[in-house]
Amino acid sequence: MLENCIKRDLMSDSNLNYDREAAKNYAEEYALTPNTKEYPYFENDDSTNFVSQVLKAGGMEDEGIEWGEFQSWFCNTRDENEITEIAITWRSARYFKKHWSNENGIGTNRAFAIAKITVQQALDNFQRLYSLLKEGDVIQYGDSSKDDIPYHSQVIHDKGFNWKINKYDIFMAQHSENSLYVSLYKYLDKLDDKDRRLVYIYKVKND
Repeated sequence: MLENCIKRDLMSDSNLNYDREAAKNYAEEYALTPNTKEYPYFENDDSTNFVSQVLKAGGMEDEGIEWGEFQSWFCNTRDENEITEIAITWRSARYFKKHWSNENGIGTNRAFAIAKITVQQALDNFQRLYSLLKEGDVIQYGDSSKDDIPYHSQVIHDKGFNWKINKYDIFMAQHSENSLYVSLYKYLDKLDDKDRRLVYIYKVKND
């Protein structure tokens, strides 16, 4: 069952101050038009930078000061060329996972709950995903041909009935390409190698 795939830290209630409404509002405001007044924009590879901005807007605080360490998460510049002012976990899908989850057991596991399931498991348990996840939670995708390293990040900004597929659906905001109301069900369904390709799920707080 899907619940058994989700790893929960039962010793703490992580990120209780995370404001899902603020995260949702930021995602919807800046998904199509990037917030270049406050943040850098990586034109062809901005998905994780955007998701990090959404988490920050929801109240998640900066961590650390060393840009290359997985324990750090921050962005102190609007200039995409000032790499040492942007934590690698803020802008890289792989290192985002190391901060908010872990890689082979090494990581900060900052999200309240994390899951690693196949695309097919996500489709087969989609209604359970619908009930568990909320606006402001994050999803990444692993490339099965490259050691399942995450290559794309999205954030949930809405949920509801999708008349195009005649079922309740989760809607994602993303950059690269910049989009709102990306149907999670349709996105998953279009992926190949469904029994091997991984989906990484981040439930930011316990609610």
